[in-house]
Amino acid sequence: MINFVYRNRVKLGLPTFFAGLGSLTGGVIVAHYAGFPQGEIVDYFNWIPRGWLPQTIGQFIAFSGSQLILIGLVLMAWSDKPLTWSKAAYFSFLSWLQLTLIFGVLPSEWLNLAQGPLEWTNQREFIKFPPMLFLGNEVSMSFGALKDVIQLGISQGALIAVFVLGYMVQDINNMKEKGKVKISDYGKKVVKTGTDG
Repeated sequence: MINFVYRNRVKLGLPTFFAGLGSLTGGVIVAHYAGFPQGEIVDYFNWIPRGWLPQTIGQFIAFSGSQLILIGLVLMAWSDKPLTWSKAAYFSFLSWLQLTLIFGVLPSEWLNLAQGPLEWTNQREFIKFPPMLFLGNEVSMSFGALKDVIQLGISQGALIAVFVLGYMVQDINNMKEKGKVKISDYGKKVVKTGTDG
């Protein structure tokens, strides 16, 4: 699979980039115009439904488009040549953009949704736990606390995913080399044996 992607990286990267650009543009338009109040006339985008659900769907489409754009940019620049400073800076910039989206934009939009249209505040009770679980005391969880638990889950899940992906990226070259046959300076196939000497 890695070798197939490597051989076709530009053929895959360019359409992925443009698909992401289209998704990002469409998602931003939907999210923007869905945020207008009900009944307000808005030019030729008046057909877009209003409310928090269409707005959230538009934001999700835009976020997915941003991911496709970054994947396309990575595929187009990925090569078998040794890494140069300029290419390392380019990949570092893309990594910074990705981390900004995951740890900055995504949590911010979730909090805007939960605190705004959904009205998940500390005054609204989400669940009341049975008193026998807490030595007869009445303990409940508010929607505000649930909002923070979900936020924590998003951030922690993303952090674990970043570590796992970073670990996997370190192994890409080894996976590429597995299928190749190495030839020694003497023209013979290099065979790895189970002994050291």
